[in-house]
Amino acid sequence: MSIITVVLPLLVADRGLRPTAAGLVFTAASIGGAVILLSAGFLGDRYGRRPILVAIAATAAVATVGVSMTGSYPLLLLFACIGALARGGAAGSGGAWGPFAPVEQPLLAEVVPRSARNAAFSTLAILGVLAGAAGSLAAALPAVLQGVGVTRAGGDEITMIIAGVAQLAAGLLVLPVREAPPIPPARLEERRLSPAARDAVFKLSLTNALNGFGAGFLGPFLTYWLHVRFGVGAAALATLFTVTNLVSALPYLGAASLARRLGSIPTILWTRLFAAVFTALLPFMPTFLWASAVYVLRMAVQMMANPIRQSFVLDLVAPEERGRLSSASSLPSQVTTSVAPYIGGWLMESLGLMGLPLELAALFQASNGVLFAHYFRGARDPAAAETD
Repeated sequence: MSIITVVLPLLVADRGLRPTAAGLVFTAASIGGAVILLSAGFLGDRYGRRPILVAIAATAAVATVGVSMTGSYPLLLLFACIGALARGGAAGSGGAWGPFAPVEQPLLAEVVPRSARNAAFSTLAILGVLAGAAGSLAAALPAVLQGVGVTRAGGDEITMIIAGVAQLAAGLLVLPVREAPPIPPARLEERRLSPAARDAVFKLSLTNALNGFGAGFLGPFLTYWLHVRFGVGAAALATLFTVTNLVSALPYLGAASLARRLGSIPTILWTRLFAAVFTALLPFMPTFLWASAVYVLRMAVQMMANPIRQSFVLDLVAPEERGRLSSASSLPSQVTTSVAPYIGGWLMESLGLMGLPLELAALFQASNGVLFAHYFRGARDPAAAETD
């Protein structure tokens, strides 16, 4: 997905789509992500998470190749939707978000003891950002291909095909994974979420909805904004996201230790607030180099708390409810993420306010951190178990 994060917005821009039309592509991707997120966790709890992971990867691979080959705008929207493209997490996220999360994270939580879960999620995040760094570096391939006579559009298309092959390979790698057989519900009542899980879904839905607005204003449009604002191409953007992934791997090393020292909730709150400040500063940067430096700092701070938050949320419910909790609570985020790109594109095009979507991203993501801390300040903290 790191390749797609860089190349898809460039492909959209190089095909001459205006900001509003480009926003609809990202909106289509978010709608597809909402459907996958809602269904994946429920199906994973019921039928097993491994087959769902493989199916998602295969579908995304087909959609990515389809985007690279079609010249039709309606088909571009369709492929972006069914593949949930551009929804795999930003640079530095370690794949923390996206359609894999409702099945991948509960699968990890199933096999790792509670006392070691923060460290396990941190390790997974480190591996994710290192793989993301390799993907971001590979996103420079269009610029390399231009040097040997391939057109810029042709380079974008070839790189997207390579990304599709990588997605299929990721699905195949899941096949040897062993998991416990799913617990088949004997009665309809057993399929329902417990009161504790319903309460968690309600609170997480509200906080995730705010975060979804922030992600929708920032994630899909950042590459597009940098390209339009500073005139940079795939090589410069690939370098930026590669550096971002590598730098973001370092804070993950201390994430579990920080949560033990401060507690999970303060760690999540303060990292989110500091990241929002850096996001708000982005539109005021005079050059691509300054914008890149601020963005790298923003991601390093923002992503530090991701494994802590994942572990904390999964500890709110019983193991057999984790997939459904992830899917149900993520749906509002997908809805708001679907709306935000269109609004952001309209603001850019109609009002000429290129930086306003980034300011809105900062506002909504800071609000997410504050509301999350308000709702869950008294909940059981997995980080406390590591000190017992």
